[in-house]
Parts: sequence; structure tokens; C-alpha cells
Amino acid sequence: MNRFTQQPRVETRATIELSEVEMRALKALVDYGPDAFLRNFYKVMGECYLRPHEAGIRTLFATVEREIPIVLRRADAARKAFALQDPIIHSRKEHDELIARLAAKDATDHA
Repeated sequence: MNRFTQQPRVETRATIELSEVEMRALKALVDYGPDAFLRNFYKVMGECYLRPHEAGIRTLFATVEREIPIVLRRADAARKAFALQDPIIHSRKEHDELIARLAAKDATDHA
């Protein structure tokens, strides 16, 4: 009995670099949701080419919905910070330490 079985698998990945304008456009497209997008795409363009890739469309939409807003919120926050007269920008560590100190002080004040 052969206990060694080959199960080769080929996986391909690519990285894409998007500008902010492209991210905002992609987010706007994804905001329709995969069902509405597919329904309207099929209605206008037909199902022949996209139907085999429907699962990929759904995971693409989910990834964009999850990841792109985070990047865009950071860009918006950075613009807002730079527009202030006297901005203060903290690292995540400094921010977390500040919040911990304020929370501890608040807990002490209310004790």
C-alpha cells in the first residue's frame, strides 16, 4: 500500500497598486453590493463571461469593503490633521498610552 500521495496545487497571487482616486472609484462600485452589481451587469452585458467568476466577484467585493475604507479613512484623517493650525500626531503606541492614562484618571475620579 502506497502511503505517499502527491497532491500538487498551483496558486497564483498578484499585488495591485491603486491610487486614492482608483480606491474611491472601486469602493463606490463595491458599495452597490455583489448582488445588485451582478444583477445589473447580467441584465446589460449578459452572463456568458462573468458567470464563471461570480464567486471571485463576491470575494473581491468583500475584500474591498473590508480593506479600502480603512486606507481612505487614514487619508482623510491625515488631510484633516494637516489642515489644522496646530496639529498633534501620535503613533499608535503614544495614542494607546494616552487613552490608558485618561481611562485610569477617569476611573479614579469616579471612584
